[in-house]
Amino acid sequence: MIDGGDIAAIGRRLADRSGPDPPAVWDLRIDAEDLASATDGLRHAKHQTLMRAYQARYMLLPQTAPGGSFLQRLQRHYDPGEMARLEALRTALEDELIAPQVAAARDAVAGRDLAAYAAALPGEIRAAPENAFTAWLRGTPGREHHYRNFLLQSAADLLAEASASALGVVGEFGPPQSALFRILIDEFGYGAYGKKHSVLYRAVMADFGLSDEYNACWPWFDTAALELHNTIHHLFQNPRNLFLQVGFLLFAETAYQRSTQDHFRYLREFHPHVDARYFGEHAHIDLHHTRMIIEEVAAPLAQAYGPEVGREIVAGGELTRAAFERAGAHLLAVSRAFEAALEAGEALASPPDRAAPGQALTPGAATRLGDRPARIQVGGLGLVTRARTFAGFPADALGRLVGGEA
Repeated sequence: MIDGGDIAAIGRRLADRSGPDPPAVWDLRIDAEDLASATDGLRHAKHQTLMRAYQARYMLLPQTAPGGSFLQRLQRHYDPGEMARLEALRTALEDELIAPQVAAARDAVAGRDLAAYAAALPGEIRAAPENAFTAWLRGTPGREHHYRNFLLQSAADLLAEASASALGVVGEFGPPQSALFRILIDEFGYGAYGKKHSVLYRAVMADFGLSDEYNACWPWFDTAALELHNTIHHLFQNPRNLFLQVGFLLFAETAYQRSTQDHFRYLREFHPHVDARYFGEHAHIDLHHTRMIIEEVAAPLAQAYGPEVGREIVAGGELTRAAFERAGAHLLAVSRAFEAALEAGEALASPPDRAAPGQALTPGAATRLGDRPARIQVGGLGLVTRARTFAGFPADALGRLVGGEA
């Protein structure tokens, strides 16, 4: 198992590779020095490290060229030796952080039939109640900062939407590959940059006052957001997981039909000035994507390669369901904890400050600060003003101690 010393060592190398004041997309730093000495903090730092390993597969360019030689900065960011050092940790991190969830999903679907699962899923999703988070927001007067945090935590994946799944279509595996590629084309706006889904997501983030540059919000991702991001990437960055990937797409494309519709309606009602095209587009196009996944990908693969492949696809769907449910429940729990802190006069709603993010802090570590006043930024929500209050937040929350003690 990778220990705190391993994470601290890779953290120093990532900081050196990033250099001083790196562009957001080339910022590889993790919070090893702040977090590696505590159990809950080490888990967060491990997820950060795994995220960096996955991001290394992306072609990333800053929106504005930094000073100095641009070519030298690019070559330093993609230094093959340093990338190999990071990649060397990846399998062990996946085995510790993600593999148990995959095993649980496989156990849970033993004996399940793909055809029955695929036939029932769309109706099940349509019959479900409104997304718990948007339903809760409807009765919450200070809803804007809660939605801002939702957007920030989701940005770990959505500001490069479909880049992970693009890695899953490379190669040659027959007609299902072409169907998957057609879905990918839709995600990338069919070649029109302004219609690319990640660009639409940038627009709604900007309307809530958040930075829309990829990776700019990484200091405020909590552990649950990183776990969801890393679970998705574990599927698509490992070719052995092809059929789990198909299961992810089957569940995700079906679930997005309903969840994005809920978010679109919420935004139109409570934030009508916001560019909500990202959610409106998904509520429409994912109906088509579900049909394609079932008819042109999942069913042909199971027919060609046997029932064990069908069970693996179902396992991928249920792994995805569980990952989404954990992330959604955590988001709502953090919002409720922050709302309680506001009502107690122990929090202030505000966006994060990119210029001075502050020291990373887990709720477990906050217990050591006792009852003293503090300024702890929690995601996109705002500042918690007492250490003991943040200590009571859900375990996978992350705060940042800004400006020292208040």
